[in-house]
Amino acid sequence: MSRWQKKDEEQPKGSPLWMTTYSDMVTLLLTFFVMLFAFADIDKAKYEQIAESLRGALKGMPSILETPQRDFSVLEPIPMITPEFESLYESFQELLGDEELAGATDIFMDERGLVVSFKEKLFFDIGSAEIKPEARDLLRRVGEILRRGKNQIRVEGHTCDLPIRTDRFPSNWELSVSRATNVTRFLIEQAGVTPERLAATGYAEFRPIAPNDSEENRVKNRRVDIVLLSLDTE
Repeated sequence: MSRWQKKDEEQPKGSPLWMTTYSDMVTLLLTFFVMLFAFADIDKAKYEQIAESLRGALKGMPSILETPQRDFSVLEPIPMITPEFESLYESFQELLGDEELAGATDIFMDERGLVVSFKEKLFFDIGSAEIKPEARDLLRRVGEILRRGKNQIRVEGHTCDLPIRTDRFPSNWELSVSRATNVTRFLIEQAGVTPERLAATGYAEFRPIAPNDSEENRVKNRRVDIVLLSLDTE
């Protein structure tokens, strides 16, 4: 047998091995872009951020997802509404979707469940835990939607990192807890939400959604979140 015949017999059949890796990469890229397209209408800002990161990564530039300065303590929503919360999400969107409330409210999913977030200016004066009179009607309508669900509800108070030292609130811990408690009591006493479904907690400045490096970001962090816990996490 000649050496040429032996070489032909040893040649593996089918496509070269590198084609398998290449095909997997193309499939993953296709899946990734389909995901981006599906999320585009839900959260356009997040879509643009991810797209810009991908463009930079493909050009060999640092990706925003790799930036060393990124603050991993900042909570980031997962922009996907699960079937469990679709009806409640649509109701909150209808209630909070007008232009006056658009800049002061946010509705999103994270690993805990559905989060309805209210900026401080909507419910409270700076340094106060008393619910504004003009916010009470809105909170009653929020309670009407909450009554439709069966999920456990956690009301969370959050502040920025600016310290507060008063006789009533020695620190941001007391302020955040008091705000969450007052919203919880209102939902029970004025909106008829079952108290067994509710809990109140305060996180002070330690659960930011944006870095506390500007007043604009601090405004985002001063908030009250109403979290409808997923039935899987209760």
